[in-house]
Amino acid sequence: MIYNQTGYYGINAPSTLQHRYISEDVPMSLVPIAALGERYGVSVNGINAIIRLGCILHSTDYWRKGRTLDKLGIKDLSVSELTHYVNNGEIAV
Repeated sequence: MIYNQTGYYGINAPSTLQHRYISEDVPMSLVPIAALGERYGVSVNGINAIIRLGCILHSTDYWRKGRTLDKLGIKDLSVSELTHYVNNGEIAV
């Protein structure tokens, strides 16, 4: 059980839903992860549900506000091109 793990001692859940765990992590992490999954044919039903909950809780369209593949400049990369970019820090020409 998580609460019995010493590594988690002292880490408390946020006291409010208006917390950066939602306002930062949803648009900056979950939205691009979901977009990558969808782009490359991976089921994103679960992560999309979490993103929708964040949107509802904060009355914000995190899909529009968040990091899209287009904003990241990677929307047209193939899997091998994306892998090269991740490993080398540059888009192969």
